[in-house]
Amino acid sequence: MTTMILAALALYFVQTLLPVTFRYRGNPASFNARDEMPPTTVLVARSERALTNVGEAMILFLPLALLTLDAPAAVTGATTFLAARVAHVILYLTGVPYLRTVVWLISLVGLGMMAMNVA
Repeated sequence: MTTMILAALALYFVQTLLPVTFRYRGNPASFNARDEMPPTTVLVARSERALTNVGEAMILFLPLALLTLDAPAAVTGATTFLAARVAHVILYLTGVPYLRTVVWLISLVGLGMMAMNVA
């Protein structure tokens, strides 16, 4: 389970970098104080919303992962959650509407699988 926790935190870290990366791609202003922000593009807005979404999911995932550290069966749920969250951010950034919702629901199933293993 420790590997799943670290992988989830890595995913979150990468997602924190996406809005800034998309906003300042190739712009030397990214090294300044950023008093004047470049305009928000569709990709920047999507990456910001995806970051908010994964933050809300981590609030549920991390406590469940810590509560199920000694439950090997919970690793399947954590793996399901993590795979779905990786797919979710890709679908979110590319603007795929309905499949993104299905993948989000799959991540909830992963959380449910973890919750069933809480002692």
